[in-house]
Amino acid sequence: MSVFAAKRIVITGGSSGIGKQLAADLLQLGAHVTIVADRPDRLAQARDELAAIAPSVAALTCDIGDVAQIRATAAAYVAQFGAPHVLINNAGYAVYRTFAEMDSEEISRLFSVNLTGACVMTREFLPAMMAAGEGHIVLVASIAGAVPMTPCGPYSAAKHGMVAFGEILRAELDRFGLRVHVVLPGRVETEFFAHETFVQRAPRRETEWTIPIERVSRAILDAIRRDRFLTYVPKMYGPLAWLVRALPFVFRPLLRRLMRARVETVYATKS
Repeated sequence: MSVFAAKRIVITGGSSGIGKQLAADLLQLGAHVTIVADRPDRLAQARDELAAIAPSVAALTCDIGDVAQIRATAAAYVAQFGAPHVLINNAGYAVYRTFAEMDSEEISRLFSVNLTGACVMTREFLPAMMAAGEGHIVLVASIAGAVPMTPCGPYSAAKHGMVAFGEILRAELDRFGLRVHVVLPGRVETEFFAHETFVQRAPRRETEWTIPIERVSRAILDAIRRDRFLTYVPKMYGPLAWLVRALPFVFRPLLRRLMRARVETVYATKS
């Protein structure tokens, strides 16, 4: 039997992309899945589509950038189902703009959804999970959380913060029987890139390097099964991230040139 059979699993950002694929895969493995997202219409549509796979799916509307909504959502879930066996913090978004082009509200929102929301969601579920004495917390970061990337520097900075947050949780929660997993995928073709700033940007060669969404979902489930803390998708990104840190005098200049080229492309399309 699947290790996920009859397990209660919460997935933020579950109405599309990686979150929805995870929900579908977990339902096929016999889990009870609750998807969380901020748009009621898309959430309802995703729930109906997932229910065709298995009826053990629920949906909760929540803006991950709103602390009060997170608190209410976690409380409602625990009251109805109890502590989740697995909490997957997957919600996130980006825009293809340089830092100077963003206004302060957009910067704040990017950090709220991509980092603060995952921290607060985890904190609100922690009492129930600690009391249960078991469980898994998954943080879906990005390769941009290991290697600085821009445009959309705040997204990369937030994902760097998520990796550090995972290290902190791992140290603090081991004594309570809770396991922590950080997953860093590369570029996955999803609605993540539907924002107008991505649609309108000039094509670049590196944007052709994509990963199938099913591969990311399998990697996340495998990380939980094998109790692996850090997972890169694809695996080759792990050595790449290590080399950037271990040999900065070689790889940092190359990375800096790539970032400058990407920035120059942004401004060239506006001239």
